[in-house]
Amino acid sequence: MRIRWKLFWLLAALSLTPIVLLRANSQFALHRLADKLAGRVAAQLVAEAETRLRRLVEDHARLLDSRRKTLSVAVTMQGLAAENLLAAPEPPAPDPDDVVTVEAMRGAHMGMRMGMGMGRSHDAETSPDAPIGFKDLPDYFRLSPAGTQTPLPVDPDRITLRLPAGSNAANALDAPEPRRLAALLAPSRRIAALAGRLAHFQITALPSGLMAIYPALAGSPKRFDPTRAPWYQAAMELPGPVWTPPQAEPGTGRIAVAVSCRIVGPEGTTAGVAAILTPLDTLLASVSMPSHFSGNVRSLLVISDRDTAGRPTLMVEAGQKRLEHGHGWHAFVTPSPLPSPDTATLAAMAEDVEKGVSGVRRLTYDGRDSLAAYARTAEGEALMQIASVADVLAASRAVGEDVEGSIMNLFTFGTFVVAAVMLALIFISLRASQAVTRPIRALTDAAGKLAEGDFDARVEATGRDEIGELGRMFNAMAPRLKAHVRLSETLALASEIQHSLLPAEPPMVPGLRFAAASRYCDETGGDYFDFIPLEGDKAGRLAIALGDVSGHGLEAALLMTTARALLRPRAKHPGAPGEVLRDVNRELTRDVYGTGRFMTLFYMEIDPAARTATFARGGHDPAMRYDPATGGIDALTARGMALGVAEEARFETGAAALAPGQVILIGSDGLWEAENAAGEMFGKERTRDILAKAAPDGAQAVLDALFAALDAFRGAKSLDDDVTLVVVAVTDQA
Repeated sequence: MRIRWKLFWLLAALSLTPIVLLRANSQFALHRLADKLAGRVAAQLVAEAETRLRRLVEDHARLLDSRRKTLSVAVTMQGLAAENLLAAPEPPAPDPDDVVTVEAMRGAHMGMRMGMGMGRSHDAETSPDAPIGFKDLPDYFRLSPAGTQTPLPVDPDRITLRLPAGSNAANALDAPEPRRLAALLAPSRRIAALAGRLAHFQITALPSGLMAIYPALAGSPKRFDPTRAPWYQAAMELPGPVWTPPQAEPGTGRIAVAVSCRIVGPEGTTAGVAAILTPLDTLLASVSMPSHFSGNVRSLLVISDRDTAGRPTLMVEAGQKRLEHGHGWHAFVTPSPLPSPDTATLAAMAEDVEKGVSGVRRLTYDGRDSLAAYARTAEGEALMQIASVADVLAASRAVGEDVEGSIMNLFTFGTFVVAAVMLALIFISLRASQAVTRPIRALTDAAGKLAEGDFDARVEATGRDEIGELGRMFNAMAPRLKAHVRLSETLALASEIQHSLLPAEPPMVPGLRFAAASRYCDETGGDYFDFIPLEGDKAGRLAIALGDVSGHGLEAALLMTTARALLRPRAKHPGAPGEVLRDVNRELTRDVYGTGRFMTLFYMEIDPAARTATFARGGHDPAMRYDPATGGIDALTARGMALGVAEEARFETGAAALAPGQVILIGSDGLWEAENAAGEMFGKERTRDILAKAAPDGAQAVLDALFAALDAFRGAKSLDDDVTLVVVAVTDQA
């Protein structure tokens, strides 16, 4: 027997014996591992689903509460506008082209259930000239039981007056009350602009049956008495904005809620009711199926109630349903109990809803083990979302099936391996060297392609040894390197755009000299400065702004860009600096509310001719002013909080007289809060000393001296925050 064959049988004995033993052991171990893995994944998925479902329903509940507050403010504004018009000694004369008048029929029925906006259907009396100017808007339609939408024409530029039965529509605007309600067109437009889609229909109803509807409809429902509507009667009984439960509108097929308030007359008596109707699917537009659950998640509006024995029970007010062409909401005329045999769990959930406590509980719903998350939306009311545990565990079953499939693949593969080993051992002595060098050669070729910029270069990493692991690491490294390069390019582009938004050079203004610069600690930063030539009543003045956004990096740069876009147009309109910051803060707060982001801002307007400056601070450090007459430095300060914190914040306007030789320094806290390697801060005292020393040499000298001192102070330590400085020097030149 040749040595080659002896070696073959020796290697075969040494190789096949452990392979067979390992194969049997691994088969048993893998089955046990699959069972344990599926169990652990199931427990983890249920816990994760509880957390995500709770967060989701709490977020939706907070959003719903915010929208309700917006509608409460809107209906209050509507009621105040009606009170003012009804109390006016001489009602304004409306433009007849802005008013659509229709007459009610006798034999009125109740309330909101007849619906609003029958449009051109046979259930409405349509004014002959009303269709002119009416148009189809996305949010106005009738909904069939199958979910088909039919357009409902409205006119947002007009208002509908529905006259009591027996009124003369031709001479309606000659009477005081119709003229007063017709004047609600302008306030209704403003309220619609404030509340957006939420203010679906604005209704103002008087005890006489006279009713104003905005936006205008081509007609009004037959036999509809607004004074018997639930929202009208609720407003008469309770003070302030009152919410009524969701109800169906047979005329439109949509479910709507109403918020209403009483209109107080000049003598303190009730003059009528103002109401806003909002479709439930609009109010709950964001309550959708979570992407990480299956489509079987149910969304419900529930309330806490007590049964005849005084025990807490959970009642369903409205629920989301799937339609042929999408999904919508349906409501119950009388709330019905939540269908579940788990009475103890339902009682505990009802108590939580009654107390306004959110939570997640496990119960049987629709015959399936389910997770129910709920969060407070109003007093005794909660939003609930229910997901089947089986759907949550679908991923667990998939993991188990995948592991079982992998085990079978390994079993099949192992069979082929045993046969392949017998053949491979024949060539092992000749091919051993090639088996080692071939993957190394492939790695070398792929690395060369990667070095030339081919980030799609890959190697076949099928081996289980160190070379195979190296190949897998190489394959994982290439896409990460590609993503890193793309991110670097994106940050470079963002930095280029941000720098392009900063003034390229200071403006040339007689009697003033400027110097300004920003240093960012990242590719993009949150510091910002600007020079704004003013127009109109402020012509001849120059506005200077310096802001510091919380944090730094790309998010801070985006907020800085937003603040700049808000400030520039507002600065050019009339108003003192305090008023400018008030308006900018209001808009900025609406954008960043809830994100934790804010910014400080120092805003100054200089009148070179009058040698005066007015300024306001939005939480920013006061500006420093050097006066050569005294050799001292004072602070230009005024009261004001940071922007983006409180929407209704007010800002004080300060004023200062300017004299030749004075130098004003506006800076961000990145300068005096900069630290050296020893942890010592640069400090404001050092800043004042440098300002006083360099001020006689002009604005640019002060700027250069401060940055030079900062670089010398911090040494090799990098900046931890952005540094932005603006220097203004007052000269003798006219």
